[in-house]
Amino acid sequence: MPEIDTMNNAMPETTNPVIPVFLVLERDALIAEDIMGSLADMGPCRTIHVSDASEITPHLSAEPAVSAVFLEMRLTQVLELGLDRRLAEHGAHVILTIGEDDADHAQALGWGMLVRPFTDEMLREALMGTIERRR
Repeated sequence: MPEIDTMNNAMPETTNPVIPVFLVLERDALIAEDIMGSLADMGPCRTIHVSDASEITPHLSAEPAVSAVFLEMRLTQVLELGLDRRLAEHGAHVILTIGEDDADHAQALGWGMLVRPFTDEMLREALMGTIERRR
């Protein structure tokens, strides 16, 4: 499984030494901290925490690229809001953190699913799985 290259501060198989940016949509501050802590443990990165979907677009306007987003949203909500297109424009790998019954449909879109309660290893697998499916 590919790993984040902490020597170059880059995502797998990139030569651009860019620190990955992760956006976390999570209403529960403790769960958000768990996700962001797990991401930080994987290597240098920058995380953006929002607690409402309406906060995503302003952050995307300020970020040319987002490595991955962890969304406490059901797949239908993401599609209805058009976030899927907006996130794709920024190259974001989408990982849903609720709506496990949508897992097959999410995976067909190349998205990941992080089932609660999750561990650091599960988060890492969800992130790397989305990267592998999009190649």
